[in-house]
Amino acid sequence: MISENEVVEKLPDIKLTHLRLWVKRGWVLPVKTKSGYHYREIDIARLELIRQLKSDMAVNNDAIPIVLSLIDQIHGLRYELKTLGRAVEAQDKDTQAAIVEACASARISRGKRG
Repeated sequence: MISENEVVEKLPDIKLTHLRLWVKRGWVLPVKTKSGYHYREIDIARLELIRQLKSDMAVNNDAIPIVLSLIDQIHGLRYELKTLGRAVEAQDKDTQAAIVEACASARISRGKRG
């Protein structure tokens, strides 16, 4: 973990005032300690994403939480799919085949409903 001063050194396009504002808005959730906020690698990645959204893509402040929420949901779904994939891989071949067949049937029936 790194301090907010180290974040600003590492990400020179992000000013300390912006960093603190983004934390206050809840866009980034660093670990709070007695000596201040400390940022993990995931926080650094999120800060860079916010900077890109604002600077490179001109996303306004009202849209930032929506974009971040959608990205968080995508990451959550990816995690769940990986977990499900591992669970399926742990099953015997007949069970795996039954799951694949059930998925294919579900896709077909969903396609018929529109």
